[in-house]
Amino acid sequence: MSVFREYRSLPGPIWAMAVARMVNAVGSFVYPFLTLLLTDKLEFDKGTAGRILMIATVMFVPGSLIGGWLADRVGRKRLLITAQIIGALCLGIIGFMPFTPLIIWPILIQNFFFGLMMPASSAITYDLTGPENRKTAFSLLYLSMNLGFAVGPFLAGFLYESHARWLFIGDAGTTLLSLVFIIILVPETLGSASGKPSSNLEQPEQGSTVRLLLKRPILLSFVALMAVPWFIYGQHSFTLPIFSKELFPETGALLYGKMMSLNAVFVVLCTVPIIGLTRRFRPISNVAFNAILYALGFGMLAFFHSPAAFYLSVLIWTSGEILGATNVEVFTANHTPSSHRGRFASILPLISGSGRALSPWLTGVFLLTRPTYYAWYLSFALGLSAAAGFLILRFIDKRRGTDAEKPALLNNKFPQN
Repeated sequence: MSVFREYRSLPGPIWAMAVARMVNAVGSFVYPFLTLLLTDKLEFDKGTAGRILMIATVMFVPGSLIGGWLADRVGRKRLLITAQIIGALCLGIIGFMPFTPLIIWPILIQNFFFGLMMPASSAITYDLTGPENRKTAFSLLYLSMNLGFAVGPFLAGFLYESHARWLFIGDAGTTLLSLVFIIILVPETLGSASGKPSSNLEQPEQGSTVRLLLKRPILLSFVALMAVPWFIYGQHSFTLPIFSKELFPETGALLYGKMMSLNAVFVVLCTVPIIGLTRRFRPISNVAFNAILYALGFGMLAFFHSPAAFYLSVLIWTSGEILGATNVEVFTANHTPSSHRGRFASILPLISGSGRALSPWLTGVFLLTRPTYYAWYLSFALGLSAAAGFLILRFIDKRRGTDAEKPALLNNKFPQN
């Protein structure tokens, strides 16, 4: 069965969520340029900007923990809609404020509500899919989001220099518009689940979230190790715009916007072919490839500094991003009991996402006494180390014969690797 036929067979609400993500991503103006807003418009140094970005990411944590608990109790859809409305209003307000450090506060509050809605969004996807179509669903959502990103950062690159406040107004407006599709076309899924569990790991269970997590050491090790690729990936929104501006003072912001658009266009054009090439491999093997491609894509910037090299770098690390985006949540969903989907979807990304949360701050401190390109040496070393760790986990998991780790996409006809 072809990938496109698999897409067509997905439930209608998954398609509605995909369209909503695309609309939202078209207006994702603020966060791709937040580092430049802090260092250029507000004139913070790298270390201070890194700390602010880390605090903004940390605000995601209490939101996610509360959101996971609420998603399993009051409902996924209601929580998602409420949190996104409040978050959009926080960004919209900034569009009417003077550009002073006070704008940091609404950004922090918005990140809390973004954290609040994410477990609900993930749980809806888990509920609407089974192991037979889950990887296809996540790849469609990822593809749709990047259709929007192909336009958003490119437009933001033009708005940044002379119409920066429209970054916030536009971002808020598209967020609210995207909710129309959720409100009309996506049902409440709490208490309902599609598909058959892939193994006893997805069966509903009684007990605390911590106890159930401790029963899954492979899953815990996997998400802890994922913090390393997330740390490396964080360089694309912190070190990369700074490095671009240092090398090309007049055109660095525009170059960065073009790179982000290239990232999204490459995802749109190459997600399906990359899925086709890697579907025979276990998800954890693909995540190891993800780390290797991050090491190569970011590491090469230590040596090559032309615009063409920047674009080639984007193509390499975006290939890794595709592998991560279409395999990580499949692995975690297949190891999550259906009774705790909201709570697992709130806690597990916090463990793995700690790498991205700490990335701006730690990188900023690291670069205070070093040239910016040293971040690329660090990325290379960390990427190869993470890949080795995933391959060790794959060996352990394969020896245990965990059924949930078998490839589940496209009527698996391939031997496991």
